Amino acid sequence: SQSGEIFGILKQMEEEMGADLKEAQEQENARAATFAELRSAKESEIANNEKMAEEKEDRLANRDNELAEAHEDLKAEQKVLAADQEFLANLDKMCEDGDKNFEKRKEARLLEMKAVAETIEILTADEARDAMSATYNSFVQVSESSRKSSARAKAAEHLRAVAKKMHMPELSVLATSVELDSFGKVKKAIDDMVSMLKVQQEDEVKKNDWCKDEFHENEMTTAKENDHKADLEAQIGKLEADIKALEEGIAAAKAAIAQAQVDLQRASEDRQSENKEFQQTIADQTVTIEVLKKALDRLAKFYDLMQTRAAAKQTPPVPQMEYKQNAGATGVMEMIEKLVHEAAELRAEAKKGESDAQAAYEQAIADTNASVEALQKEVVDKSAAKAQAEKDKRQAESDLVDTVKELEGLFKYNQRLHKECDYLLKNFDLRQKTRQGEIEALQQ
Repeated sequence: SQSGEIFGILKQMEEEMGADLKEAQEQENARAATFAELRSAKESEIANNEKMAEEKEDRLANRDNELAEAHEDLKAEQKVLAADQEFLANLDKMCEDGDKNFEKRKEARLLEMKAVAETIEILTADEARDAMSATYNSFVQVSESSRKSSARAKAAEHLRAVAKKMHMPELSVLATSVELDSFGKVKKAIDDMVSMLKVQQEDEVKKNDWCKDEFHENEMTTAKENDHKADLEAQIGKLEADIKALEEGIAAAKAAIAQAQVDLQRASEDRQSENKEFQQTIADQTVTIEVLKKALDRLAKFYDLMQTRAAAKQTPPVPQMEYKQNAGATGVMEMIEKLVHEAAELRAEAKKGESDAQAAYEQAIADTNASVEALQKEVVDKSAAKAQAEKDKRQAESDLVDTVKELEGLFKYNQRLHKECDYLLKNFDLRQKTRQGEIEALQQ
């Protein structure tokens, strides 16, 4: 009968739906196992990251200790530097005093040379020449002896006056030699003085060349160090900008990791909630289908029984009203079948929605994990780059301090060169010419 066919169809549908339900449950159990495995892997990854964080904290502590030791070494070096600077200041003062004494000696030597030149003029005058000529004449006259004594006395007096004025005992000794010794000894003394003046002349030429070379070397080194200083300042500025950018990048990456983990936790909670809702929907629709099938079964049995009775009845002696099926029964059964079909469609849609949601969730997990892994690598790389940049910056700052000290030393040395060499360089030609004239005068 038609009801039996419907019942068979409903029975087949029940079996198919039961198989679908079993398949969906197995799929859900497999996905749950996959999620549990993924969750275990993520927990292991989190544990490893926490361990890595602890190791980096230990490294940071070691770096702090090294920094503290470096500060102590810096203090010790600063004390040594202070002692060296004090020694340098004392040395500068000693050199300055030596330069002053040297200038005084030079001035005294110039006056001495002037006195010697004037003495030579006195000795080479007509009176002195006549007196010296008479010295070797065996027929010395009393008047010539008197003139010779007068010339000696005049030369000795001049030398003593200059010696007293310049506080130079050497001239006093020479004056005495003029009075007591022979002119041969006086000539030897003058020759010695000429030799000394030539040595001074040569020393002054060497000193002039040395001053020029030192000024040139100082200027070239100063220009080179200034260029190096500018390069270091530019490098430090660039490193500071790089470190700031790296710190911002690390902070942004860490914030993105934290947000991704929060989003992943929220997605897990939403997935659990959706799965729970899915399980409830499947259970409700399954129960609904079972109830509707029971209702269809009950109606099908009733109408089948009534049709069987109607076919087997005998003709009554008295005509009776014939039983007829309710006209609305067919509509009710069709409505129930429609409800069963709708429930089945709703269950199928729920399964599809669950499958799509699970796939999207797994894809989101994969994407999030890939993003977190990339961000963690970015943090590690940028942290390493930041550490290297900080190391380079400290080295550049140390080099800059050394360069500034070098420039200060060059400046101080330049000042000492000016004190020592300016007078010589300015008056070199005049001094050379004057001393050469004195030498020529002494040689005459």
